[in-house]
Amino acid sequence: MSGVIEKARRILRRKSVAIAAAVIALAVVAAAVSVPFLFSEKVNEIAYSEFSRELAAGKVGKVQVQEGGLSVWVEDRKAFVRLPSSHLSAQTVDRATAAGAQVVFQPSGIDAAHVASFVISLIMVAAVLALVAVQVDFKPTSRWPRAVKAVPDRFDDVAGQEEAKAELQEVIAFLSDAQAFEKVGARIPKGVLMVGPPGTGKTLIAKALAGEAGVSFMAVSGSDFSAPLIGIAKSRVSKLFEQARRRAPCLVFIDEIDAIGRKRGGGGSAADREFESTLNQLLVEMDGFNTTSGVIVIGATNRVDVLDPALLRPGRFDRQVHIGLPDITGREAILAVHARNVRLAAGVDLASIARGTPGFSGADLSNLLNEAAIFAAREGVTEIGRDHLEAARNKIIMGLERRSLVISPEERRLVAVHEAGHALCACLTPGSDKVHSATIIPHGQALGLVMRLPENDRYCIPVEKLEADLIVAMGGRAAEEVVFGPRKVTTGAASDIAHATNIATRMVTEWGMSPTIGMVRVARSGESFPREVEQEIRRIVEKMYAAAKACIEDNREALDALVDALLEHETIEGDEVRRIVSPSRRRLAA
Repeated sequence: MSGVIEKARRILRRKSVAIAAAVIALAVVAAAVSVPFLFSEKVNEIAYSEFSRELAAGKVGKVQVQEGGLSVWVEDRKAFVRLPSSHLSAQTVDRATAAGAQVVFQPSGIDAAHVASFVISLIMVAAVLALVAVQVDFKPTSRWPRAVKAVPDRFDDVAGQEEAKAELQEVIAFLSDAQAFEKVGARIPKGVLMVGPPGTGKTLIAKALAGEAGVSFMAVSGSDFSAPLIGIAKSRVSKLFEQARRRAPCLVFIDEIDAIGRKRGGGGSAADREFESTLNQLLVEMDGFNTTSGVIVIGATNRVDVLDPALLRPGRFDRQVHIGLPDITGREAILAVHARNVRLAAGVDLASIARGTPGFSGADLSNLLNEAAIFAAREGVTEIGRDHLEAARNKIIMGLERRSLVISPEERRLVAVHEAGHALCACLTPGSDKVHSATIIPHGQALGLVMRLPENDRYCIPVEKLEADLIVAMGGRAAEEVVFGPRKVTTGAASDIAHATNIATRMVTEWGMSPTIGMVRVARSGESFPREVEQEIRRIVEKMYAAAKACIEDNREALDALVDALLEHETIEGDEVRRIVSPSRRRLAA
């Protein structure tokens, strides 16, 4: 309830500031319009004919010639005679002088009324800008950052990162009982840097760490330190550590720390100097408090290569904890954690789903279950079945089905031939991943897809596997050429060619898998590689294309059978693909 009240107060404060700014702006406009009238003298305007009569009667004592007309003093009153500049001639001046009137000329310039109007308007505008600056920049910093004292998360809520959790257990022990470490002279790391791809659970682990230790938790992002005014970012760093020390033992989590921890020396502009000043303050704060302060900094980034070396030295971020993509066991554990909040149908095997999601992060797996729940809700059922999970995975990997896309029968057959070529080469090439499914239903930008899934997670990829991937990638174009002829091939293999070129390029330039180039790393020269490297990349791709074409030609009957099955069912599972491509078919040589 208190949170709702506080939120309402913030809304009312924002509305009050907006109303006050609007009132002040209206006052500025009113002042600019009214001030000249307030400072100007009230003068009655008379006709030129009346002025002539009063001048002839000798009642005009003084005439002041000014822009737009004459100011005249008739006996004891002042009046203004509007007179175009073309009529202000020497004759008019001579007439006034002959009548005994004193004639003076007003010098050109800005009168006092307009000067006062400009000054008051400038003051009012400055007041509005000052009010906005105070409300936007300075008041929030007085309450920044906010600490979260109770964090419900525990390590049981984090799965798939057992090594990282074990690495952080000693941090928990120090925050819980620092004296046990100090008695033997041990020094706990002042900072721990968590490095890993997006979605792997760095923030979740930091929250669970604070929950396990039962200490205050202060979470900020690297971008939170940026501010439009000079010096605010630096003061925010100081305020963060000041509050952390008051709440010790405390865990300070800085997400995306590369936003303020990048390498210095980028330039001499004001922005660069402000950035370096902020980073210097962070370095001083991290190295300034001692081990008895009870404050540990946890940083998270997926760009450790851009961080300043001074930030990574002992005394600041003493150690790095890698938070990587989970393996098959970790994926199953993560699915089990997220499955607590959904209703799974009987018989759903999470281990099978984990095997079919290689390369998925924890965030991807959470999204998988959420998408499956959405599919189940659309069908009006209350439990998530295997079909819903399969559909969710296909949507994440391949994109949303586009059944509304109208494709001609000729193009539909061409897509079937293309995908059948991929599937056939995948089944008959040693080292290839197993075919999970083949479809000619458009998904995302693709008109058809062949999904292959590895049986186990791989960390070191052999040459055999890379060459198999090249042959499978070339299988679609090879099938088009064998069935329709070289003049009938289409642009459908564009992504396959790009994928194959990338693999061959890395084989030659990074992985030392070319006997011609040797085991050296080759750097680009401008936009391209040396000619010998380009020729070697082309040789590898063409060799794998020839192998794919030979596979298609030697197993034409199996290809035609796959095409017919795809045209009839649109989607066929991996077991059906392997049944059509029987073991008696001729396989490629290993």
